[in-house]
Amino acid sequence: MRLNKIRRNDRLYVKLLIGITLSIVIAVFICSSIYYFTFARILQNEAFESNLANLQQTGKTVAKMTDSAQTVAFQIYRNSTISKLLYYNNPNPFDTQAAMIDLNNYLVTMPYIHSIYVYNPLSGRYYITSQNGQKGIIPEDQLMDQSITQILDHYKDYQPFTPIPRLISMNEQSEDGTSVYTYLCYDAVGVNQRINSAVIVNISASWINQDLNQQLGGNDQTLYIDDRNSVLNANDLSPVTLSDVDYQAIEHLLQFKESGYRVASFEGAKSLITYTAPDPYNWQYVRITPYSEITKKLSSIRLRTLLIASVVLAVGVFLAWLVSKFLYVPIHKIENQMRALESEKRNSSYTLRQNTMRKLLHIHDFNAEMQAEKLKKMGITFDFMNPYRLAYVRIDQFDLLKQENHKDLLTYKFAIMNIATEICSRQYTVDSIDLDDDSLVMLINTFEDQHEIWEDLELMLKDIQNACMEYIRIGLTIALTPVSKSPRELQAMYKLAKEASNQRFFAGRGAIIEAGPLQSHNKYSFPIGKEKRLIEALAAGKIEEAKALFDTIMQETVGYSYSVAHAAATHISVTLDNMLMEIERNGSIQLCLGTELIIPRIEQYETLEEMTNAFHQFFDLLKSKFVEKRSSKQDDLIRKINEIITSQFDNASLSLNYVADELKMSSYHISRVYRQQTMTTIVDTINAVRIEKSKELLVATELSVTEIAERTGYTNSSYFHRIFKKIIGVTPSEFRKANQGLVK
Repeated sequence: MRLNKIRRNDRLYVKLLIGITLSIVIAVFICSSIYYFTFARILQNEAFESNLANLQQTGKTVAKMTDSAQTVAFQIYRNSTISKLLYYNNPNPFDTQAAMIDLNNYLVTMPYIHSIYVYNPLSGRYYITSQNGQKGIIPEDQLMDQSITQILDHYKDYQPFTPIPRLISMNEQSEDGTSVYTYLCYDAVGVNQRINSAVIVNISASWINQDLNQQLGGNDQTLYIDDRNSVLNANDLSPVTLSDVDYQAIEHLLQFKESGYRVASFEGAKSLITYTAPDPYNWQYVRITPYSEITKKLSSIRLRTLLIASVVLAVGVFLAWLVSKFLYVPIHKIENQMRALESEKRNSSYTLRQNTMRKLLHIHDFNAEMQAEKLKKMGITFDFMNPYRLAYVRIDQFDLLKQENHKDLLTYKFAIMNIATEICSRQYTVDSIDLDDDSLVMLINTFEDQHEIWEDLELMLKDIQNACMEYIRIGLTIALTPVSKSPRELQAMYKLAKEASNQRFFAGRGAIIEAGPLQSHNKYSFPIGKEKRLIEALAAGKIEEAKALFDTIMQETVGYSYSVAHAAATHISVTLDNMLMEIERNGSIQLCLGTELIIPRIEQYETLEEMTNAFHQFFDLLKSKFVEKRSSKQDDLIRKINEIITSQFDNASLSLNYVADELKMSSYHISRVYRQQTMTTIVDTINAVRIEKSKELLVATELSVTEIAERTGYTNSSYFHRIFKKIIGVTPSEFRKANQGLVK
């Protein structure tokens, strides 16, 4: 209770820490946001002022160029030489040449002029001087710049000396041309409403826009709307096609008739749109700058702001933590001390309770009233003064669980105890005890007036098994004792439950076993005869017969207690051990018993089926060892026989019995083994070796046939002749004659 009260009090300091931290975070966030938007506004104004100044400068440049073009046009009209081109149908060639030279001088002295046209409608000719493109005296029908003819035909649509933006075609095939501002100057109009003469001055747009181009960013656009409401690209004077939304947005901005800017969407992207007031020609310039270009400069500022804010936040949180920790130190110490005391008390109490209940199971005679009072003081709910049962729980495949989860083994057992206690406590009072290895015991109090049915108890135990399998993937075998009303039967009931749990060997994993004395009508007697036949079958290599005999012996133990099966399996294991040790001791076969060949022991297996499979595998391995060792021994015997024959072929006494005596083995045995392994007899091998040696002597020496017969072990030359002809097909003399050329 005291610890809970202290924990409630420390929430004040937790709230204090959270409050200070949140205040710092909010303050930093608000300041950073204000700085960010302020800097963004400043950069936005800077971009607007820069764009507006640039656009206004471009307008001033256009106005200045207009004055220059007007001056040039007036000078051309006042030039007596050039005026002859304007008013004479067929001027003198010398005058024409002089006039063209004067026109070219204007072009040279004024580099911003792209070209000058002098037009005489009466002669139907254009006198052109140009920086590039068509120049000279050009008839109307050969003029490439056809757009000027349309301007002259509709001159009323244009105000005098108002710049006309257009493209001068360089050739008839290409639509590309040079961007120019055209200034039209004419002095009179005839009765047919056509001009009598005209001077056209074309100012290069690149010259006017050179300042504009220097200010443009990579994604900026500069447009202008002329007095005819045409939207043109200020860079190359090409028409610009806008969507309805973009056109309406620009048209709306230009209605204000004064310079300004607005942040809006243009071509689907957020942009800064800067626009100018109408100039003297009723033109308006518009600059569209993507907002991302403006905020590029803001990136470094934002990074620095975030860095400063992070530092401030880190320092603030650290200071808040220090303050809260300083305030919390006394409470923290008290809480830790209380927690340690509670944990120590809880752990020692649990250990003490477990040890007390374990001792209680092993005490044969005790004072029931005193022990019951002791259990009650320790908080143990089990009361053996009332009717009770014991449930002995065994973990299936415990060795595998121990191998894979050695460190978590106690945790798993604790989880099983909790699950079992929770399920049983719905109907009974339960306490659980953790025993050694794979076992647990549940002490279950029943009630005298409670009528229990085995099916209901079995269903409850099934719930425990299913819950353990579902949540922790562990299978259980449970043995349940009958109800006992005597405290002094506690140890006997424990032994009964433990013995009953061993019946898992027959019932299989996951079984629910009703503990009680096994009813067997016959007393078990170990089948010595079947065991003897089992050993004989193994020695003879009849593995399937041995397996069947082993299965029969073990199946006869079903229906008896586990101790009977344990005794029978142990008897077989000991007999097998003695047989194999005897084989190794006699030296006939080395089986590597205990290393490569290990006899199964019943203690290693939880079920009869599992042990039976292990013995079957052992029998198969034993057979392979027998076959391997016997085959190796027979090969060694054949090798020894062949060595004797090869080394003593000239011995007249060499025979089957002689070889058997040399090897100290029976002639029948070696004859049978030799014939099985080589598909021939020892006598035939002796004769084959002797004949081969005699062939060498017949070819390589001049010894007589009788002498050769004696040297190869034949005492009778006529027998030698008969054997030689039988094997080779000819007599020794005939063989020698046929191979005389080989004698050295």
